[in-house]
Amino acid sequence: MKTWIYAKRNLIELINDPLSLIFTIVLPAFLLVFMVSLNKSLGINESFIIENFLPAMIIFSFSFLTLFSGILISKDRTSSFLSRMFVSPMKPIHYILGYMIPMFFIAMVQALILYGIGIIMGLPLTIHLIASIPFLLLVSLLFISMGILFGSLFKDQQVGPIASIMVQVVAFMSGMWFRLDLVGGAYETIGISLPFYHGVHLIQSILAGNYSEIVLSLLIVIGYILLVTIFSVIAFKRKMKA
Repeated sequence: MKTWIYAKRNLIELINDPLSLIFTIVLPAFLLVFMVSLNKSLGINESFIIENFLPAMIIFSFSFLTLFSGILISKDRTSSFLSRMFVSPMKPIHYILGYMIPMFFIAMVQALILYGIGIIMGLPLTIHLIASIPFLLLVSLLFISMGILFGSLFKDQQVGPIASIMVQVVAFMSGMWFRLDLVGGAYETIGISLPFYHGVHLIQSILAGNYSEIVLSLLIVIGYILLVTIFSVIAFKRKMKA
């Protein structure tokens, strides 16, 4: 009950800034419609085929969750809201879940809206699409955990620029605009070492029904989630004691 009450409060705080929430859906939706339509007319790149570009757009939209969760937590810290809340009987897990739950809700809305647009644009409505949703929410946990980590470590004026850099890293290192092997070299090596490429590849493979290809990407994504979540929990607990 404590967790749900705190989650409700955080969701209300996020809803109080509707323009930012709308932007996280409108921008990916615009890019999806524009690039897929352009590719159908000109045949620019296979990366912009709906089955390939849609998963990339959803993962890209998730990168804004890092910004939202990070700013929310850092503002709660700098406004002394969390300091006052820490005297309550709530445990760290209640706070962390209280921040994660509304972000999961937003992630679900992002995924469903973009999937809806994708279906209108020709994405086949198959069992594979439905099967990909839990994996999308799993990937969203990575971005939410990064937001909790940034919000616990930095001030709200610092979280914005740092999270914005993260958005750009996701855009250029996930294979969203072009396959990493087209560039090769250090760029490909760095991209493959990060979880964003594997998050996109994971969803692309599921949508295509190629489940035999998801194991490596799934393990890498889970590994990063565990690593970032552990660090975010440690950072948050230290702020509770500070």
